[in-house]
Amino acid sequence: MLNIQTNIDLTPLNSLHLKSQASFYTRLNSLEQLPQIANLIKEHPRFFILGGGSNLILPESYTGLVIHNQLHGIKFEAINEEFYLVSAMAGENWDNFVKLCCENGAHGLENLSLIPGTVGASPIQNIGAYGVEVKDFIQTVVVYDLEQERLIQISNSECNFSYRNSFLKNNPRFIVTEVIFKLHKQSKLKINYGDIAEQMAHINQATALDLRNCIISTRRSKLPDPNEIGNVGSFFHNPIIPKLHAEQLLITYPKLPTYPTHSPDLIKVSAGWLIDNLGLKGYRHEEVGIYNKQALVLVNYGDSTQAELLNFARLIQHKVYANYNIQLNIEPIIL
Repeated sequence: MLNIQTNIDLTPLNSLHLKSQASFYTRLNSLEQLPQIANLIKEHPRFFILGGGSNLILPESYTGLVIHNQLHGIKFEAINEEFYLVSAMAGENWDNFVKLCCENGAHGLENLSLIPGTVGASPIQNIGAYGVEVKDFIQTVVVYDLEQERLIQISNSECNFSYRNSFLKNNPRFIVTEVIFKLHKQSKLKINYGDIAEQMAHINQATALDLRNCIISTRRSKLPDPNEIGNVGSFFHNPIIPKLHAEQLLITYPKLPTYPTHSPDLIKVSAGWLIDNLGLKGYRHEEVGIYNKQALVLVNYGDSTQAELLNFARLIQHKVYANYNIQLNIEPIIL
């Protein structure tokens, strides 16, 4: 049976530590509860699925139902000499899952170490870091279809993955229950990304564990611990702009980091650099600010709210647009 709670404080359940309260709250602990969840949603059509709370900007008051996905379980299956199929339930902690894969010789996810959140959020957001996106390793996403009231499998191609986006991101009809990954038995390290390449160059016969430790060390040196300072990691997408626009910017700003995309006519540029170049790293207004070690991270220093955070974000967007003619888009989901 589902336990329905009322007027639940969500402040400790979101990594930004924004003040927030939900009218109704329940935990999804087993697949057998899914039909009950479907019926409950008919009574509460306004709802959202909560995972690790690491990619959400919550309102002070949410007059709806919060379903906290707490499904757990991980299985490894060797399918041939080259690959493992690894299935993980949606409520599993993402970094603990990456660590377990690394320890069991299932490789590919090392670059995504220490990303906060749960396994279930990984395909929704198509999480990525240091030159790797999770879409490259997902074989299937198992979801519960709230309309058909049954479990179905969505293939990698059906997920329509793109930069920090997927078919699932804006489709509340589906609750992610399980993600199945196809991972290499032999590690194929991707270490050609900026400072990671420099650090790994000093390690002889580097292993996947070495890469994971390097990623963790680098992230900790640049990003605040959400347990200490409220944040969601990168707050803005790295913008993708026309190649001609990028070339024009490079004339004025030759140090602007740029990255190729799948299209020869589009270039990705560093949002963090754009903000930092304006001298905004460490800039603060009351309880909200830009982290002093990473300009892409907005932080909640105290008792801030969604409205205060978004007002601050709009100020940053305005300054970036005024200087570079680039519109920054917010990465976390605004509820």
